[in-house]
Amino acid sequence: MMTSADAKAFARVQHAGQADRAGAPYIEHLERVAAAAEMRARHAQQAGLDLDPEAVAQAAWLHDVIEDTGTTADDLRRLGYATPVIEMVELLTKPPGHQTYEERIATIIDSGNLGAILIKLSDNEDNNDPVRGLPEGSERLTAQYTASMVRLHRAAAALGYSGP
Repeated sequence: MMTSADAKAFARVQHAGQADRAGAPYIEHLERVAAAAEMRARHAQQAGLDLDPEAVAQAAWLHDVIEDTGTTADDLRRLGYATPVIEMVELLTKPPGHQTYEERIATIIDSGNLGAILIKLSDNEDNNDPVRGLPEGSERLTAQYTASMVRLHRAAAALGYSGP
């Protein structure tokens, strides 16, 4: 059975040498997203919701591995990741073809997958954090992430989540 430590190690290898928009090592973004998503999942579990914080942490570490590396969902299956982890990763992966950001968020929300919703919320919060020093002219992205976070918070609440 795979663990979040396994997912972290795999993400480190797959994202080695990648940098985020601000020029920082990409793995630092994944670390923050995984920590926030796992905390939210633990909160949900403590509130009686059926959510596995370990699976959420694994998916958070891997949330960009299909989109940004040569890894496929089949690779994750062969490595031994559980179906719920892979499902979350696939939901969080930008699909081929043209789909607006708002449509991608709608797909995640419409899935009803609380783990994926909490990961995307954590991802957007980190992407929107002014401490990260996003490049000049990022006002459009800031507005996009802010609007998305409102939608994701509402979706999580509709599924019974009352945390941060």
